[in-house]
Amino acid sequence: MTHLISPTSVPRMQDRDEAGDALLRALNDMVPALRDRARAAEEAGRIPDETICALQEAGMFRAVVPKRYGGLELPYPYVPQIFRILGRGCSSTSWSMGFLCYHNYQFGHFPLQAQDEVWGGRGYTMAPGQVMPSGKARKVEGGYELEGRWGYATGINHGDWMLVTALTEMGDGTREMRRFYVPVGDFTVLDTWDVVAMKATGSHDVTLAPCFVPAHRSILVEDMRNIRAEGLQHNPGPLWRIPLLSFMVLACAGPMVGAAEALLETVTEVMKVKVGAYSGDRQQGLMSQHMRVARLAMDLDATIRLWEGHTDDLWQAVVAGETPSRERRAEIRAVTAHVVKRCYETITELAGAVGSRSYYADNPIQRFHRDMSSLSTHALFEYDHLANLYGATRLGIDLPANAMI
Repeated sequence: MTHLISPTSVPRMQDRDEAGDALLRALNDMVPALRDRARAAEEAGRIPDETICALQEAGMFRAVVPKRYGGLELPYPYVPQIFRILGRGCSSTSWSMGFLCYHNYQFGHFPLQAQDEVWGGRGYTMAPGQVMPSGKARKVEGGYELEGRWGYATGINHGDWMLVTALTEMGDGTREMRRFYVPVGDFTVLDTWDVVAMKATGSHDVTLAPCFVPAHRSILVEDMRNIRAEGLQHNPGPLWRIPLLSFMVLACAGPMVGAAEALLETVTEVMKVKVGAYSGDRQQGLMSQHMRVARLAMDLDATIRLWEGHTDDLWQAVVAGETPSRERRAEIRAVTAHVVKRCYETITELAGAVGSRSYYADNPIQRFHRDMSSLSTHALFEYDHLANLYGATRLGIDLPANAMI
């Protein structure tokens, strides 16, 4: 096993945090159990309760909660590593539980009353969320009336609150894109997640009948994206000076990175003992496999260094008091899409490197490949579009005001 994929390796970060290191070690220790549970989780269409309890006990959901609520408020580079390490064990766990962890960061943008509401009890929340504005709302006295249907409610089976977005009629002829949070129990969960990959995320559709949402449970999306939300005055640390999408996309590449590492480890172990079905040659002795493994390991190492480098550079910039420019934000989005693309190419080649046995239902190789085939199509990682945005900035072209950076 190489240094690259060792489950005890520490990420290359300039800022170390004792609590963060302890959390990563605890998550590393869970990887074998996550792999053992992955098939059962897929068949059940949800993350096992044992996994949820273990993550809670490890303190993962406190990772980006302010310290004044008992949170860890970790340096940002730890957040992508959480996704990455979980991704070595189970892609669905990494994606869904990583998001439930990350969404605590979003609550730091809401008014202080909201922060007290969601964090004042146990010190963290588990809130699924949906970004697409497929609901509708209107301003009323004391708050908003909200209704709608939202898809891809990842982690809905395990949530306290649900974060949703809706185009909101403000009563003066204007409309605003606003973020809301509502108790999970107010939603109806529709059994729509009939898929062939990432099944354990349980990303069903949800509906919400017209309901009243108090004003403190809503925030303007534009304020969240541009680091000017009301709640940030109560969270002066650098963690909340990172642009929303930059924070999210670098972290969300973690499952792909972790899966690529897991497959490189698994496939190389298979190659050590596999014998060709017709030739009888041991793959361990084939020069072609030596060269393939070397190339894929080096490519993956370079990709991970790119990802970690941009993650740490972003953190060091905000710690120094810098606000990432629009050009820098476009670069981060494109780099993340590039990392995902390169990891998926590695995963695809590895999955086909050891024969059809990889596609038996009890073989984790096929599950990683299916899951990452699905994840690579996510809108967050739309390579051509994001490369176009970044390339335009390199050539001096101003991006549209509504560019998703």
